[in-house]
Amino acid sequence: MDWEEFLGHVEHRLGMYVGRPRYDRAFSAVTGFDLARGRGELAAFQVWMSERHPGSSLAFWSLVLAETLGDDATEARLVSDDDHKRAISNLCRLLREFLGQQASLVDQH
Repeated sequence: MDWEEFLGHVEHRLGMYVGRPRYDRAFSAVTGFDLARGRGELAAFQVWMSERHPGSSLAFWSLVLAETLGDDATEARLVSDDDHKRAISNLCRLLREFLGQQASLVDQH
């Protein structure tokens, strides 16, 4: 399974695997998938997200929330199912954007 297929499952079928779809569960699934692949893509994603938010020391999962719900966002701001769905979709969108840029860089070399 590649990232695109996996992110499709996270975004549209997460509840089938982990019960109620929640952002922390999506983040855990993404982290587990990255560890299983053993390629360190999330470490590079952290750098990429940090570059999008200069001066921030937050981890990428917090930066995704900031981009979804505003700069002061924490998991406590995820109060509705829709909030979780938006955060999960944004996590997947940002990962796709990052992975697409990485693939373009590889293709150029």
